[in-house]
Amino acid sequence: MNHDLALWHLFFRIVEKGSLIKAAKDLRLDPSVASRRLATLEHQLKVQLINRSTRKLSLTDTGILAYEKMRPLLNEVDSILSDISGNSLAGKIKITAPVNFGEHYVTQWLTIFQQKNPDIIFDLVLSDNCLDLRQEGIDLAIRIGELSVSTLVAKKLGNISGVLCASPVYLNKYGTPLHPQDLTKHRSIIYSLHQNAYPARLQLSCNGHIERVELSSSFYLNNVGAIYQAVCDGAGIHAGPMWLFNKAIQDGKLIRLLPDWTLPILPVHLLRSQNSYVLNRIIALSDWIEKCWPTEGI
Repeated sequence: MNHDLALWHLFFRIVEKGSLIKAAKDLRLDPSVASRRLATLEHQLKVQLINRSTRKLSLTDTGILAYEKMRPLLNEVDSILSDISGNSLAGKIKITAPVNFGEHYVTQWLTIFQQKNPDIIFDLVLSDNCLDLRQEGIDLAIRIGELSVSTLVAKKLGNISGVLCASPVYLNKYGTPLHPQDLTKHRSIIYSLHQNAYPARLQLSCNGHIERVELSSSFYLNNVGAIYQAVCDGAGIHAGPMWLFNKAIQDGKLIRLLPDWTLPILPVHLLRSQNSYVLNRIIALSDWIEKCWPTEGI
């Protein structure tokens, strides 16, 4: 059976957009044309892929199977055809990264890569949530922190160091902690997005000695940039990434606390879906991001 690949791509887009009309608009097709092409694919397969009896689009069992099995196969076909055409460093790359890290580092890395390869089109999705790469059609993801068990292919980029800090205004009002256990008496600002348990627990080490501290907080935030502002405004103490707070510490806007104590480092990985064939442009970008990682660390 020699089915038109464009029909399959239309079907995938309908599923991913959740609407035939939205898919048609995305592909610059008249909805009636998109409907006829979907019917053509179903006629060729002699099965129904999408239920049309309800207002909300829903897949038949066969449609679910077709999407799950055919989507990765057609992705690989697209990849191979792109590389065969000789335009291996042309085309779209969809990448996701944490919001503030993406603003601070990733946008610059991608800009330089695009200047070297002007036929690349980037779709950068900044989100602190762990998006599903296959469901969202994402080629690469930058993740900070320990990875959960998955089938994704991971390449470690490096580590992020942490720092404990507070503003002079806060310290003048509440005092300066001299030992990790003193933190239990202070107001802490907690990153809530990936915090499963309250109160939060912090681990610090010094010369092989480890202290675990249970923090108390009245301020939970789900955005790193908002946390930075809250710390600068004197809302409390925070243990966060060095790259975010280092300049403010150097400028005297914030004070580094317990400098002899070390916070756990956070690994940073570059992830992609596990495919037997990977586009040359994806490989090239992966290598570029790895090269961009600062040799002195972050």
